[in-house]
Amino acid sequence: MYNMKTKHIFVPALDVEGLLPFAVNKTKTLKDNIAEQERARKELILFIDKLEKNYKETIYYMGMDIIEAKTYERFIFEKGGFFEMMTESPLAMNAHFVHDKRAEKFCNALKKTLKSVLNKSPVADMFISSIVVNSEHDESLTYEKWDRMKSIK
Repeated sequence: MYNMKTKHIFVPALDVEGLLPFAVNKTKTLKDNIAEQERARKELILFIDKLEKNYKETIYYMGMDIIEAKTYERFIFEKGGFFEMMTESPLAMNAHFVHDKRAEKFCNALKKTLKSVLNKSPVADMFISSIVVNSEHDESLTYEKWDRMKSIK
């Protein structure tokens, strides 16, 4: 059996407290849901624009997928790597790379962007400081873990 080469460096972030303005909140009606999706999309565009400036690299939108009733927004970086987020609360973000330096650069840009977007608070500071670069040897945020955390909240 052929062994494939692996190298996966990632930057995960989980907004357990619902701090990010582009998280999609639950609504009761379809009309409210559409309005909420539009509101969140506008906030997401503002966030990505700020992130792109701090990262100093073009971030291209790849599209949206809905998998098991979860919405995923995906982006690709001009010089390699991609960024995805599950926008339902608790919002989960994950950026993927093959080079440590690129992951570190992204992690720093993400933290800088979050500091400019979030209201200053101890919870926001804890969220931002929890964002670190991980490798394939670290434990990643899986859908199952996300689902368990969602049910606890």
